[in-house]
Amino acid sequence: MNRGGKITARRPVNLWLIAIKVIAISVIAEIAIMLFFLYIPHPNLGNIGMAITDGLLLGLLILPTFYYLLIQPVRRQTIIEQEDRLLLHDNLTGLPCGPLFHEVINHEIHEAIRDLSRISLIVIDPQGISDINQEMGFQVGDDVLVHIAKAIQGVCRDSDMIASLNESSVARLNGDRFAILAAHTDMAGSKVVEKKIRQAADTPFEVGGVTINIISTTGIAIYPDHADNAEELLRCANAALETAKQEQLSSVTYKEARSSAASRRIEISSRIRQAIATNRFTLFYQPKVSLETNRVCAVEALIRWLGEDGLSPAEFIPIAESQGLIGKITTWVIKEAVEQCKLWESDGIKINIAVNISARDLHDSQLIELFVDTCREHKLDPSSITIEVTESSVMAHPELAIERLQVLRDAGFRISLDDFGTGYSSLSYLKNIPAHELKLDQSFVANICSDSRDERLARGVIDLAHDLKLSIVAEGVETEDVMLMLKEMNCEIVQGYFYSRPLDAASFKTWYKQRHND
Repeated sequence: MNRGGKITARRPVNLWLIAIKVIAISVIAEIAIMLFFLYIPHPNLGNIGMAITDGLLLGLLILPTFYYLLIQPVRRQTIIEQEDRLLLHDNLTGLPCGPLFHEVINHEIHEAIRDLSRISLIVIDPQGISDINQEMGFQVGDDVLVHIAKAIQGVCRDSDMIASLNESSVARLNGDRFAILAAHTDMAGSKVVEKKIRQAADTPFEVGGVTINIISTTGIAIYPDHADNAEELLRCANAALETAKQEQLSSVTYKEARSSAASRRIEISSRIRQAIATNRFTLFYQPKVSLETNRVCAVEALIRWLGEDGLSPAEFIPIAESQGLIGKITTWVIKEAVEQCKLWESDGIKINIAVNISARDLHDSQLIELFVDTCREHKLDPSSITIEVTESSVMAHPELAIERLQVLRDAGFRISLDDFGTGYSSLSYLKNIPAHELKLDQSFVANICSDSRDERLARGVIDLAHDLKLSIVAEGVETEDVMLMLKEMNCEIVQGYFYSRPLDAASFKTWYKQRHND
C-alpha cells in the first residue's frame, strides 16, 4: 500500500532467477577453487583431503550467497505478506476491511462498466452485540462475530444458491457491521441475496453453552442506480441501514430510504402546523444557579411537544427550520416566555428567562420588533430576557447577526452566545459580538474531572470570557465534583441535572420556593 492508501501490487520473489544466480555463482566458485589447487601446490593433501578442502571452500563461498539471494528475500516477502494481511484484513474474522474492500468494490465497478451490469452492496448490522459484550464479556461477543462472519461466508460459498458471490465479496466494516458485494445483481436479485444472508446470520446458535439469537438489519445500495464509486456506494448502503434501524424494519434500499425520509419530513411538517394551530407546545424551564450565592438566578426556556404523538426538539426543530415554520414557533416561545416571566415576577420570583433563537430567526426583520413589543405589552423590563444564540448561527451571516444583536442589546436585552467552542468563530468576530455571557458547551464540561484535556479547554474558555469582560455559564453539570471544579475555575453560573431537570412552570415554581425557603 502506498502513502495515499492505494493498494499496490508488490513484485513477488522470482525463485527461478535466484536459482540461476546461485548455480552461476557455484560454477564460478568451483572454477576459482580448481585454479587455487592448480597454481598452489599442496603436497601434504591426498585426494580425500583435497576433496574435503574443496567442499569446505565451496561451502564458505556458496552459503552466504545462498542465504542473501534466496533465504533472506523469501523471509522478507513472507513478512511483507503478513503485514499486508494484517493491514488489509480484520484480525478477528480474517475478512477484508477498509482499503482492500474499497479496492474490491472499485474493481467490480470497472467490470460492471464493461459488462453494463449492476452491483448490489448489502450492509448488515447484527443487533445486540454490545449487550452481549456487556453481559457475557467481550470474548463471547468476539465469538459471536466470528460465527456470523462464517455464516455469511457459508452462504457465499454455496454456488448453487448465489452464483454471483465469492468469499472476497464479504468484508467487515467498522464496529459490528459486515458488507456483502454481489456482482451482476439488480434490485430484485439483491433482495434475494439479502434475505438468504440475513437468514444465515439470524439462525440461532450456541456459544459457550448459551443459545444466541441475533436479529439483523440490512441496508442495500445499487450501482449505478445510487452511486458510481466505492465510497458513495458504502455511504448509501449505510444510510439505508440507518433508516431501517430508525423505522424498525428488517431491510431498506437506499431509494426507499430517501423516499421514506422525504415522506417523514412531509408528515412532521404537517404535524408541526397542526401542533401550532392546536397549541400542543409548552415550555419547560431549567434552572441556572449562581455558584457564588447558590441561588437560582435564571432559567432557560425549552420547548416541548405534548401528547403521545409529540417529538423531541432535536427532531422537529430542524424540519421546522427547513420548512419555514420556525418563525411561528419562535413567536409563540417569545410571547409565552415573556408572559411567564411577568407572572413569576408578580408572584415574587424575579429571575431572568433565556430564549433560544435560530439562525433563520436572526434573518427575520421582525425579530427585534417582536421582542420589544412583547415586553412592552406585558410591562416587563427587557433585562429580564436573555436571547441565546448559538455560535454557528451567528457565524452563518456574522455581519447581519452582529448588527441585530447589537440593536437588541441596546434595547436592554441580555445576549448569550450558546454552545461556545463547538462552532468556528474567530476571535476577530467574537470580540465584536455584543454578548453579555458565553455558555460553555456540555461536551467540554462532562469529563473535566477525568480528562485533563477537557479541563484545560474549560479553563481556557472561562479565562477567555473573563478577559473579554463576559460572564460564563456552564451547561450539562451532573455531579457535585464537576460543580466544585467549575467553581474553582471561577465559573459564575451553572445549569444541569445536578440541580434540576427542566420543569414545567408550575413544578418550577414549587421547586424554587422549596429551595429558597429552606
